[in-house]
Amino acid sequence: MTRPRFNSNQEFFDTLSGLIGELRRANAVAATELERGLRCVNGLTDGWALLLEYIQKVESAHSSDLEQGQRDILKNLHAAAHSLVYRR
Repeated sequence: MTRPRFNSNQEFFDTLSGLIGELRRANAVAATELERGLRCVNGLTDGWALLLEYIQKVESAHSSDLEQGQRDILKNLHAAAHSLVYRR
């Protein structure tokens, strides 16, 4: 899995927060799932792993409801979180 380039954790979190904001209007359930995952991030790998699980949950349960751009953002967030958790 190729890691997309986020220049910082802040850029990652800003991107995730932006997606959550978009989804609040279009898919509140998916937005809530991502917010739950974001609250798990504690600076340790286990927190990132929980966020990754929530991202995967949204991908599997709501991907067909998202616009292509939102799916692309989610895919990039997934790749970055996966890379961090598995150090790849």
